[in-house]
Amino acid sequence: MLLVSACLSLALLQHVSFALLPRSPISLENNEYRGVLIAISEDVTENATLLERLKEVFTDTSDALYEATQRRAFFREVTILLPDTWSDSMTDSPAAGELFDAANIIVSNHENVGRETPYTNQFGSCGEEAEYIHLTDKFILDSRWRVDKYGDPEKVIVHEWGHLRWGLFDEYPRSQNEHFYLNEDREVEATRCSLSVVGKEYDSKGKRCNINPKSGKWPKDDCRFEPISNNFAKGSYMFASFLASVTEFCHSDVTGDPTSLHNAMAPNQQNIQCSYRSAWDVMLESEDFKNDNNPARQVTDTTPTFRVVKSAPLRIVLVLDVSGSMVVNDRIGTLNQIATKYIQATVPDGHFVGLVEFDTNAIVTSNLTELKTTQGREALADLLPATTRSATCIGCGLQSGVEVLENGGQDANGGILLLITDGQENQPPYIENVKPTLVSKGVRVDTVALSDEADSKLFNLSTETGGIPFYYTEGNSSSGLNDALTATITTRLGGSPNVPIQLYSEKGTIPNGGKVTGSAFIDATIGKDTKFFFLWSTSVVSVVVNRPNGDVIDISSSEYNRNDAKRTVSVVITGVAEPGEWLYEVTGPVQQVEISIQSVAKDNTQPVRVTTTTSNSLITETPAKTNIYVQVFRGYTPILKASVIATVERPNPYSPVDVQLRDNGAGADTLKGDGVYSGVFMDFVTATCPNCRYNIKVTAEDKDGIAEVPVDASFSRVLPVNPVYPSDQNTNQTERVGQFSRVASGGVIQAPVTIPPGDNFPPSRITDLRVVNASHDQQTITLAWTAPGNDFDRGTADEYDLRISKNFSSISSSFINGDVLTNQDINDGDIKSPKTFGVDEIFTVQVPEANEKTTYYFSVRARDAAGNEGDPSNIISASIVLFVPDNVETTAAPLEDFDMLPVIIGCSVAAAVVFFAVVVAVVVKVMCKGLKKNNKVEHSKPSLKDAWK
Repeated sequence: MLLVSACLSLALLQHVSFALLPRSPISLENNEYRGVLIAISEDVTENATLLERLKEVFTDTSDALYEATQRRAFFREVTILLPDTWSDSMTDSPAAGELFDAANIIVSNHENVGRETPYTNQFGSCGEEAEYIHLTDKFILDSRWRVDKYGDPEKVIVHEWGHLRWGLFDEYPRSQNEHFYLNEDREVEATRCSLSVVGKEYDSKGKRCNINPKSGKWPKDDCRFEPISNNFAKGSYMFASFLASVTEFCHSDVTGDPTSLHNAMAPNQQNIQCSYRSAWDVMLESEDFKNDNNPARQVTDTTPTFRVVKSAPLRIVLVLDVSGSMVVNDRIGTLNQIATKYIQATVPDGHFVGLVEFDTNAIVTSNLTELKTTQGREALADLLPATTRSATCIGCGLQSGVEVLENGGQDANGGILLLITDGQENQPPYIENVKPTLVSKGVRVDTVALSDEADSKLFNLSTETGGIPFYYTEGNSSSGLNDALTATITTRLGGSPNVPIQLYSEKGTIPNGGKVTGSAFIDATIGKDTKFFFLWSTSVVSVVVNRPNGDVIDISSSEYNRNDAKRTVSVVITGVAEPGEWLYEVTGPVQQVEISIQSVAKDNTQPVRVTTTTSNSLITETPAKTNIYVQVFRGYTPILKASVIATVERPNPYSPVDVQLRDNGAGADTLKGDGVYSGVFMDFVTATCPNCRYNIKVTAEDKDGIAEVPVDASFSRVLPVNPVYPSDQNTNQTERVGQFSRVASGGVIQAPVTIPPGDNFPPSRITDLRVVNASHDQQTITLAWTAPGNDFDRGTADEYDLRISKNFSSISSSFINGDVLTNQDINDGDIKSPKTFGVDEIFTVQVPEANEKTTYYFSVRARDAAGNEGDPSNIISASIVLFVPDNVETTAAPLEDFDMLPVIIGCSVAAAVVFFAVVVAVVVKVMCKGLKKNNKVEHSKPSLKDAWK
């Protein structure tokens, strides 16, 4: 029935995201999943029963997963990471690099999370792996509550695994406009997969609704479909996993089990996000199963092997370049300053740091030292290099770093080498000689490419060892080195309550006779261990910090500390810093100064945190672009209405570019209001550089106090046994966050490509085409969508190509089969004058006829002046059905609400007959890029009304 474009599905499934800290890598070989990491949060009290129940639940899940994947996958090895406060007797060994922030599955205290529903943190495209599955201790321990509310736990986790591993979406209704739809026979059908799932519709008072679906009469807003318990349908896990009969994912094979056959007409997120492809079809394109990977195999025992480990301190060795080139731009001095801050204030107590410096050879200046006292930190910082020597032997430094990790008979596995270098290696052993040893020993290498001259192999060294690559441009406004070193800690320990949160990070130049000023907000969730750092480059500076109440901290204050040897002023706030805006002022001779501000979360609070992901961190194709995603959360709850900007620092001498990130469900953003702010970076330089690097710095803030958190956040979650749909009821219920500011590194993009000249980017694809009104009397249908940009999400497109068809199969198979709508067919709106990206477009189409036998299908795309065309939008259908309803309401739905239901009811009275126009919007198809070219709008043709006569 639905023709799906192969090229579209391939494009969707090839989209891969790169988080700053990669999740624990999961492999599937010979049908066996290995590398699955379950982490228990620090807020969960030690409980041996919880641990045993986890093992039982995931043993059952392994068996259910084996059946659901048609004998193609089950869990073989699962690691459970316990908090460091739990007893050693409960563990098999200390963690060897396992981190809570890298876990695939998280178990938290339900009282601190604020919700009990299992969910998956998912914001990518169809077929793209999600971040993690979130469970609570109550879900694992309270079996009666869990079964009554969600059904068998193993089936719940298989549902969530569909989100996590294969990028599937829910097949049940998630919002008000997804509960029902009109099928091809114009009957009202409940959204579900498969159609074999039997149930009845009830309203909030327990009365039957949708009693006569063949009438085409739309159910009331509180009408809900409830599956009966004694169903026989095997599909689907992504719809109602609690049904005893459900053992499969929906598929599209007409020769397969008909009770699991995909329901492509249902307006659910699986159809919308995956272009109406079944869950099983998407799974078959994943790395797990494509090209017949992991074919079905008979296995008699699917019980996993569990390894229980306990969180261990980080073991970090700073591997620092002291070659002759480090004297350029006083790189060695800057490195000394930032590394001092890292040792004295960034790494939390209880973790270990060692020091290695290298030039022609490598020298171990300190074995691993536990950071736990101010004196110990200062002593270690005093060992940092301050002078330079000769050549560059990066491999020497790496080898010595491993020796430090193994000193005293320790295992290097899980250790981290933080390599900072500015040059090309020119002495053996080389990176490629040492890399196999690093991989085999399980040593992760974070790299900071200090300047454009740094070796191009650093990027691969990090990615191939599970580390994180960074880049410092040395630009006059770049704080990239400080941000990078901070991120090596915050990305690994972000969930820990004692990790510093970076509020502010800037570098600027003191003008002649002037000063540098700025501010940061201390919000109500932080304030412990608040520290201000001011680093000068040549001459002593004077610093003043103003508290929110106006009190001044200056050189006469006990909180003020100056270190002339390190060229640093630090202000350490006593006690808990009061909430509000803190101001600073730096005066002194003309020179560069760098400022950073950090604080720690208050006890028993969930602070605001940001994490960054890119769609591609290594650009190998042109025209070059990458999507940037930033999650802004308070605890596990998304923050809405924040201002989020990604500043991309480019190779010298090119200036930085700011990318405005939005959470509006348009352009690169998949879902509106999920706390994920998205945007596209495409300003790659045309310079000839084999491995041009770009540094991403993210600023998230709310200076106006308008940011808020939803009372019930929208996550990818399992359907409860008795559906309540809180997202329907609490859509507008939010809580204010209060003013805040956060700064974080977004990592590095490497682009060894040549950038072609000209306009190479099309407008973004429109994904929210919808019907907002229909008038039977006027014979019009009003459409709305979010305006795309000229180049993806930037600027303004040149014109729209809006199409209409009376044949769904025709327009779904090829966008150009639709008839062109010109301005002669538009009462409101202008095809030739699109609005800027993110603005609502409203077009009222004069349809050629209006009767109960006619269904119209619409799709739209945008075009820029260079002829680049965006991909065709989702297709929506508008059916006009005439009937006399019961209990006539005479108030029309508000037209100004463009997030309203896709069922628009308007009424007029004539000769005692009431006509209702019921319009159902169904998103059905996205077209392949290959169809978009050479299809210009022909404005010389007659209007559609004349053409259809």
